[in-house]
Amino acid sequence: MNTIPNNDNYIQVLHDLNIDIQNREIYLHSSDAEEESGVDFKVATKLEKNIRYLNLISKDPILIHMHLPGGVWEDCLGMFDTIKYSESEITILAYAKVESASSVLLQAAHKRILMPNTHVLIHYGSLSIDNEHKAAMSSLEWSAKETDKMIDIFTEKCLHSPLAEEKKWKKMMIKKHILSQLANKSDWILNADEAIQYGFADGILGSSEYPNIDSIKKHKRKKNATRIRNT
Repeated sequence: MNTIPNNDNYIQVLHDLNIDIQNREIYLHSSDAEEESGVDFKVATKLEKNIRYLNLISKDPILIHMHLPGGVWEDCLGMFDTIKYSESEITILAYAKVESASSVLLQAAHKRILMPNTHVLIHYGSLSIDNEHKAAMSSLEWSAKETDKMIDIFTEKCLHSPLAEEKKWKKMMIKKHILSQLANKSDWILNADEAIQYGFADGILGSSEYPNIDSIKKHKRKKNATRIRNT
């Protein structure tokens, strides 16, 4: 069960620093209180600090509550790497919308759970081009490589999905399908069930497997215990 520390600073730390140290939970959302700025360097650096801090305390699982739209691609990748290579296993519980950069960020987690009314939106990012010709060409080349990186991330996640197994898709077939979806739609939007079918999420809160938030943490502890016994 979660515990609420008997500490006057608990609420202040939770809201100012977005971390519940006692329960190993992090709250991931826009840094601007007035508007939804999405992924930026403020959001990224705070998350990186919080994950590192919890990893230094112990290697117990971490739960991230993510309510975050898209944002800056480079900052998203910094967060992606921090989550992916965390020594503690990380579960992301996504609220409301997982869009653009945050749809990629979700894929870094060891377990990806969606609130029942959460949607996942995947699309190509926007690019600002410099007026100088060589700089503009360099930006285009970089953007193409980063786009390939995004497609590869989703392709890998779809490889062992229920849909891929049903259709007997190989890796190149999956990549072709994802590219076709993005070519036909400016925004490829999936509901929670569809995201699971594609392998872009692992479960839905309120299901029999994850009836509530506490069950996510218990499920993770049970899996860890099984891994230790089988070692």
